[in-house]
Amino acid sequence: MEVIYAVLAVGVGGFLGGLGRWGLSFIPRARVGTFAANMVAAVVLGIAVSGPGLVPLALGTGFAGALSTWSTLARELGELVRAKQWRVLISYTLATVVIGIIAAHRGTVWAGRIYGSF
Repeated sequence: MEVIYAVLAVGVGGFLGGLGRWGLSFIPRARVGTFAANMVAAVVLGIAVSGPGLVPLALGTGFAGALSTWSTLARELGELVRAKQWRVLISYTLATVVIGIIAAHRGTVWAGRIYGSF
């Protein structure tokens, strides 16, 4: 029975994260939607990692996994390389990595307040 609850948690989280990603795909500037999806997913993953019970599966594996879009990021970076837009490539890559780490850290801080574990 435990496995069924785990699968349901991931499925529900994934469904909601997928809806969020789909909604962000309507942002006219493609990189903005990708960046927003990945930053929100980083915060949610930070919150999820120390959550009780099925929270890490539902929020981390399900929601954040479906919301984040690293394959789209790779495609966008590849397009910038092909277009030889080096400054945009470097700034977008650095912003994604640095702000993503900060976002995940903020998520863990907020998790401490939410769960009272830190």
